Amino acid sequence: MPRRPRARKQGPVEPEEAPSGGSPPHALHAQDRTAPHWALDYAHRLAERHPPHHRILIQTSMSPSGYFHVGNFRDTVCAHLVHRALRRMGRRSAILLSFDDYDPVRAGQAAREPELAGHGERPLGAHRERAARICRTYLAELRAVGILPAEADDAGRTPSDGDGDWQTHYQYERYRSGEYRRIQRRYQRDAQRLADLLGKDDGRDLFAVYCLQCGRNSTEIHHLDRRAARYRCLSCGAELTARDPADIKPSWALDWTLRVAHEGIDCEPAGQDHCSAGSTMDRTRPVYDRYLGSPQPVIVPYGLVRAERGSGKISGSRGGGPYVRDLLAVHPAPLVLWLYARRNCLSDLRLGFGAAAFLGACEEFDRFARSATSASGDGRARVLWELLIDERPDGYGTLPPMRTVLGALYGHGCAPGAARRHLTARHPGADAALLEERIGHALSWLTAHGRDRYWAAAEDPPSGGAVGLLIEQLRAHTGPGAPRAGRTRADFREIYGALFGTEHGPRLDTLADVFGPAVLADALESYRDRGERPLCVRIPAASDPVLQEAVSRAS
Repeated sequence: MPRRPRARKQGPVEPEEAPSGGSPPHALHAQDRTAPHWALDYAHRLAERHPPHHRILIQTSMSPSGYFHVGNFRDTVCAHLVHRALRRMGRRSAILLSFDDYDPVRAGQAAREPELAGHGERPLGAHRERAARICRTYLAELRAVGILPAEADDAGRTPSDGDGDWQTHYQYERYRSGEYRRIQRRYQRDAQRLADLLGKDDGRDLFAVYCLQCGRNSTEIHHLDRRAARYRCLSCGAELTARDPADIKPSWALDWTLRVAHEGIDCEPAGQDHCSAGSTMDRTRPVYDRYLGSPQPVIVPYGLVRAERGSGKISGSRGGGPYVRDLLAVHPAPLVLWLYARRNCLSDLRLGFGAAAFLGACEEFDRFARSATSASGDGRARVLWELLIDERPDGYGTLPPMRTVLGALYGHGCAPGAARRHLTARHPGADAALLEERIGHALSWLTAHGRDRYWAAAEDPPSGGAVGLLIEQLRAHTGPGAPRAGRTRADFREIYGALFGTEHGPRLDTLADVFGPAVLADALESYRDRGERPLCVRIPAASDPVLQEAVSRAS
């Protein structure tokens, strides 16, 4: 049968038009602002919808086309918060993390990335090594932040998978194993009816075959029924019949309703662009109401995650992150979760590593932690902490501010041991383990993001006699600190310019104690005679544990 032309994409439904049997699209964004936290509002909706014995399943899903960034993470955090809110209410709940690795590799991405060469339009999961690496990296980040249960293995599987608090599904595996075979055949049989409900002219447009000959999904279906799909491949020219439903992939919107029905999904976070009028969440309502006969899952809509500056959203397709591991390098796990939970989920979120964003987040989190532990503090702060993590907040209130920790590191040549001794003497009540963690985070930020702020580059240092005089003094010096002299501001600028290419730096006494007079004199001679700055290696330019340890040993 000749292929009918594809239907022209319909315009979005106006917000005031409610799909039959459902609430208006804008109801997806309605919230009870009197609730102590937005996650509790969605938890209450779920509790009211389902009987007490029902285990409420919350799905968070994403496609491993690239490493998952801090924007993807918002989806999982929303699921985590609603899950903990339900548990706080005494309800059974579980999170289903679904990796959509049966989605095809985009042809443009395959052309750009050498690792994907030849994989364009084939399933992401078919490149098993790459897909597994991306998914397991994200799972390791979820474990580090406290979302993935301790009993889960590296692939996210738990001993009680299917009946516990956590499940991890790989859609390539589930489709290829025939997990959805029964409901897929039903969808294929009713393709035209589903097309009518979704506003499509041709039911065949709701499916694509992964070619039996070349494996690509650049196919057009000539005939479709519950048993098979006869198609032509536009890549290799094959004209074949696919009889296994595992080779016949529903479109994204239809795939979502299929999995909701099969897995029993009750709730799912989604970006607001998927929840607007004319979006997937809007257009699929008739499928739930008039075909599946079940309510659409409770949707938790969330805003974009944007960079610290600019108007663009953070996108993994552009590469480079940032990733959850980048946040964890400079913040403790409760603070990372708090960054996502403190704002209403409908609001856009800005994340960054500049001084204003980093220090502002640390200071606000410290105030939040103190309020969560105070008997007279904000009750909402205590509720929010309980939603974040099981760890108690008490120890965070004993810590010196991040600015103080940064100052101690800077003043002691980025040597963690020396900074620790300095801070412990001045803050004897600080929790030792959390102080050690904060020093590590401060060092990571200072060396990876704060270098320009704390080690501002100077122009070529003046060629006075301060460097030569200090070299002579250091060669003869045997006492603590640096040899004394009546140095002017110009002298210090010359010395620090020679050592680090900056206008200022840690006190010379500190540098002499950390590195020793001989090493300091050698460094000055290296610049004077050869223009080299060997101490710049000892003050790490990135968060490198080996370099950190070397500097710590030197102290």
